[in-house]
Amino acid sequence: MANTRGRRRREGIFAAIAAAFPVVVEVVVTSAWWDRLPERIATSFGPDGSPSGYGTPLGTAILLAAIQALFLVAAVGSAFARDRRRGRISCAVTAGFVAALAMSWLIVVGLASSTLSPTAWWLLAAAPVWAVVPYWLLPPRGTESGSLRQ
Repeated sequence: MANTRGRRRREGIFAAIAAAFPVVVEVVVTSAWWDRLPERIATSFGPDGSPSGYGTPLGTAILLAAIQALFLVAAVGSAFARDRRRGRISCAVTAGFVAALAMSWLIVVGLASSTLSPTAWWLLAAAPVWAVVPYWLLPPRGTESGSLRQ
């Protein structure tokens, strides 16, 4: 019983780290590009791809961090949920959303600092795939590290 509890705890910790990883990448890349950012960056875009809203890099980063923090709390809480089936789905969905926010911010910052090609929008579409990682790290109840018990 204690071994199972310890294993579930380790799996939850690994899933929580996986959910937070896109934010770490976001912070590192943003820090590297920070001195290249203009005073105003585009924060929203119209249907034709032209900027329709602007903000300061710091204000936008703070707002994004607050939204991501709320979702990360949900992802970490889900990783340790008693109902493992629902917990792994919730953790995966919130981790995918956090990854999508991180990638969208990196695209905006990359475009504003002229470091990223405008054709890199595919990153935004690929970011939710990261949700598979915490889902995979949290095996369903009744399994031993992802393989069915005999």
